[in-house]
Amino acid sequence: MKITVITVCFNSVKTIERTIKSVLAQNYSELEYIIIDGGSTDGTLDIIRKYKENLSVWISEPDDGLYDAMNKGLAKATGEVFAFLNSDDYYTENVLERVNEYFKTDDVDMVSGNMYICAEGTVKKAVYDKSNRENLFFGVVYPHPALFAKRELYIKYGGFDTSYKIAADSDWVMKVCLNGAKVICVEDYFTYFSDGGISSRKQYLALEEEYRMALKYAKLSAYAHMEKRVREFYPAQLKMVERRERKRNAIEKRTDDIKKLFDYSKAYYIWGIGNRGMECMELFEYLGLRIVGFIDSYKEKAQIRGYQVIKPENADLQDPGIRICITPKGYEEEIIRRLKDTGVETGRSFTYAELLDQMISLGSIES
Repeated sequence: MKITVITVCFNSVKTIERTIKSVLAQNYSELEYIIIDGGSTDGTLDIIRKYKENLSVWISEPDDGLYDAMNKGLAKATGEVFAFLNSDDYYTENVLERVNEYFKTDDVDMVSGNMYICAEGTVKKAVYDKSNRENLFFGVVYPHPALFAKRELYIKYGGFDTSYKIAADSDWVMKVCLNGAKVICVEDYFTYFSDGGISSRKQYLALEEEYRMALKYAKLSAYAHMEKRVREFYPAQLKMVERRERKRNAIEKRTDDIKKLFDYSKAYYIWGIGNRGMECMELFEYLGLRIVGFIDSYKEKAQIRGYQVIKPENADLQDPGIRICITPKGYEEEIIRRLKDTGVETGRSFTYAELLDQMISLGSIES
C-alpha cells in the first residue's frame, strides 16, 4: 500500500532535518514523501536539497498560509493513504509498516494513533478520549499528526477549508467523521509532537474557530442536540483563556502596577499547597515579595522549595506584620471565617481569586 507523507514548512531550519530523517528512516518501500515549503529564507532549503534524491516531490514558493500549503501537497499526492507530519514533529520507528498492517485488519477509512508530547526537555504521553464521537465537538480527538486517512476521503470531501487559520485540520476530521468515516483507534504511538507552547492569544483564536466549526456541525440533523452543549462549553473556555492572557499581559507589562497592590513592608503566608498555591508562590517570587511559608490543613510535605509547610494552629497568625493569601478555590469563605475566629483582623488576609481579578483588570487581549 502506497503511503504519502506530506510535510509543510516555512523557515524551519532548526527542526526540519530531524523530521525528514524520521520519515526516510522508515525504510518503507511504498513511501511517497512530499515537502511543501513556503519560500524559506533561513537555510531550510539547503537542508531539503541535501535529501532531494529521496524526496518524491518538493517545492518552495509563497503560499496563503498553512492550509493552502497543505492543499498544495494533497494536489501532488498519489498514495492510497495520506498523512501530514509537521516540520517540527517526527515519527517513531517503523510507523508506516505498522499503519499498513492496521489498514489490512479491517475495512477502515482512517487509522488514529497516539502521540508523545515533547516540551521543555520532557516527553510525556498525550491522552485523548476517543471513546465517544461526540467529543469531536469539544476538542481534538484524533490528533492530526498521528492520523492516516485514505485518499478516497479527500476525493469525496475535498481538502482543507482555508477560511480557518488554525483549526482547518480539526474541521476536516470532524466533517468526515460526522459523515460516517470509519476510524480505528490503536494504542500505538506514531508521532513525537513538539509543543512549542502555543500562546494564549493563539489558543483564543483556535477556540473561536473551533466554536464556529462546532456550531456548524451541530446544525446537522443527527447532531442538533449538541448545539446547547456547544453554546455552553466554548464561551466558558474562551473566558478562561482570555483571563489567562490578561494575567500574562499584566505580569509582563504592568509589573509596577501589580506591585502597588502589595505592602512590601509585610511578609506573606500562602494558604494552600495545591496548584494555585504553587502558582501564587511563583508570582510572589517574581514580584520580590517576602514569603514566610505555606499553611495547609492537610500537611503533606515538610517543605516546598525551601519554604516550611505548617498547619494553621502552628502558624504565627497574630503577627501584625504578616499577611495571608488564601488560594484553595471554593474554600475561601471557610478559611476567612476560621481566621476571623482566631482573631485575625479584616484586611490582613485576601484571596488569590481577588488578586487575580485585580491583575486581570490591568491586562488586555492583544492582536
